[in-house]
Amino acid sequence: MSVQIGPGGYGTTLLAVAWAEFAIALLLLLARTYTTWRITRHVKIDLHLTLLTFAVAVTSMAFLTLSITYGLGEHKNLLSPEQISLSIKWSWMNQVLAIFAIALGKLAIVAFLQQIHGPEDRGKVILLWGVALSNLVINTITIGMILTQCTPRHKLWDEEVPGKCDGRLRNQNTAYFQGSWSALCDLILALYPVVFFWNVRLNIRVKVGLCVLMGLGVIACVCSIVKTTYLQVLSETHDPTYYIAQLITWNETEMWVVLIVGCIPPIRPLLMVVFHKVVSTARSATGRTDKNRTGTELQSYSHASRPQAKSRSPGTTQLGSSLDAKDSEENILSPDANIVKTTDFSLSYETGSTSHPGDYQSQVLPNERL
Repeated sequence: MSVQIGPGGYGTTLLAVAWAEFAIALLLLLARTYTTWRITRHVKIDLHLTLLTFAVAVTSMAFLTLSITYGLGEHKNLLSPEQISLSIKWSWMNQVLAIFAIALGKLAIVAFLQQIHGPEDRGKVILLWGVALSNLVINTITIGMILTQCTPRHKLWDEEVPGKCDGRLRNQNTAYFQGSWSALCDLILALYPVVFFWNVRLNIRVKVGLCVLMGLGVIACVCSIVKTTYLQVLSETHDPTYYIAQLITWNETEMWVVLIVGCIPPIRPLLMVVFHKVVSTARSATGRTDKNRTGTELQSYSHASRPQAKSRSPGTTQLGSSLDAKDSEENILSPDANIVKTTDFSLSYETGSTSHPGDYQSQVLPNERL
């Protein structure tokens, strides 16, 4: 006879919240993938990391759903010993994968942020990667602590098995540190782009919009803080199926929020395309036209295009663009021509020994500013 009872008690609420977050994340991921393939047309490592994060998150969700069908969210006294064991087993699998997905999601965010920096910002890029990689290391250590807190391992979900769980307090303390560090990393990754864009010369409305989009990571920080306050339930062994479900709610929410906020800024090109099409349709319906507008939003996105001297002043590049080894320019964030980042160049002239008077050889040097 099957021991599955279906969602009930707090499990019903947890399942509804988790799958609603999944639906939002899936929608935004599809929009991001479309934006990358059809608009910017330049697939980079940030999209690959995002897709990997989503795959791990979906697997985590599958284990959560399975755990709830066995009774996670119900009080222990309403479940059979087998139901208790299986619900806790799959809930731990869910938590392990969710913790790993959170770390991957932050790597994806940093990979995206790297694209708005030029070669001169190498130190800042290293700092961002250091933040994300440190979170990955700490989360991996936390996963190890979870899996080794009981001997034998399956005593972690089955109290009837002979053995000991003398690592529970160690696991709880590690989880407190992991939650706190994760919240700090979320805050850094949310505030850094806000400061970056605020110090760039651009239209105030565009500036505020970008700061809001890139600063949504603060929500993930809040989720991590709330989750950390719920870690005390790890020591609630008298009713684990009910109390662990409350902790998982915030762990799962943090996982999906990291993925969601990582997908929103990259879809700005798609939002701009949709916005301009709506405005164009509205103007056509009212008989109004914009004579000053040439081209389309799609045309303003180029990939690996050479910088055009006629389109902007010398020494400037469009924000969100970076120069590669071949001096090609890739538009990352925005098609707005008024968003510029200024780069200084130096130029010196030397008279060759075999040259005629008035003939000069030029080379770029870091001494004289143009």
